[in-house]
Amino acid sequence: MHKLFDFMTGDRKSIEKSYLKLYGKRDFTDEVENMKRGGLKKYFICIGIFFVLLTTVIIYEQFFSAGGFYETGGREISIKRPVEGETVLKIPAKLAASWGDGGTLKRNVTIIVRQEEIEGEMPTETAEEESPQVSVDAQIRKLVKTINNSRTDNMIVLPAELAGGVTLAWDLKRNSRVPLLIISALLAVAVIYCSRYTRIKKMEEYAKDSIIRELPEFINRLVLLLNAGLVLTSAFARITEGCEAGGKEGISYFYSQLNQIGRSMRETNGSMALELQEFAARSGVRELMRVSGIISDNIDKGAGLVEKLRIESELLWMTKKKIAEEKGRLSETKLTFPLVILLLVLIMITIAPALMEM
Repeated sequence: MHKLFDFMTGDRKSIEKSYLKLYGKRDFTDEVENMKRGGLKKYFICIGIFFVLLTTVIIYEQFFSAGGFYETGGREISIKRPVEGETVLKIPAKLAASWGDGGTLKRNVTIIVRQEEIEGEMPTETAEEESPQVSVDAQIRKLVKTINNSRTDNMIVLPAELAGGVTLAWDLKRNSRVPLLIISALLAVAVIYCSRYTRIKKMEEYAKDSIIRELPEFINRLVLLLNAGLVLTSAFARITEGCEAGGKEGISYFYSQLNQIGRSMRETNGSMALELQEFAARSGVRELMRVSGIISDNIDKGAGLVEKLRIESELLWMTKKKIAEEKGRLSETKLTFPLVILLLVLIMITIAPALMEM
């Protein structure tokens, strides 16, 4: 049961690994359990909706659906004709015919029940003298054609006998929506299963976007504080303390991780360069790895570190500008489809009066 739970809601070890990659070494048991419970809840909601809809469809088809089948005595079956505005009924049926000398004939036919019209006459055909089987087959085709072209009477009666003592047995099939409902439910379950890692992937994408978006600003602030005379660790501590005071933690992934590094420096006297390198390695963002490498290699060089950080900041701002331009072009592309739809609507509105007059 435990393995099935992991299979349906996501592998526990993979999710824990993703959390460790995002937030560093700590216990994520509660977060992982909440994510897996959320996935299980989606399955229960999907199954519950399926059973409610299934019950509704079955009740509707049995008691309220138009075009129901009714026994009218003997083996005759009557079908209620749809009223004006309802769709034409197409009912697949199996027809078995038998006659006195042991002859039998089976055919698959489709009964078409149209809306009632008073005017019009049903076509008639004359049967020719043929063998019993051919004659019965011709009578069946004539009967089905007559029924399908009929537009009179509120009910259509499928006869139990033909001329010459031919007995008919009808086996009608309803066009049920239950198979479609089952397929839809299976597709919904498949979608939920395929999206079991979607939340953690979105968190990873948000983390990467936050680092790329806010790293240039962080480098600028660091350069300004270093130029003001602060040493690197003091400048970093001033930035993280300002983030905590300004309430940026919880809003931005990048600054929340910087605050975590700052707390580690204060509480455990950890190395800022090593902590920053560990954060860069976890994130996998090349820009942050490059910045952490510059800081680690030039931590004691003073002016040389400032100059290299300044150059890196310019490169990061150029990268950020290119990303913003790409997102703008992508937004324009996404707007193309709605504009095409609006254009088609305007064209239809324009030519509709001309089409109606033709």
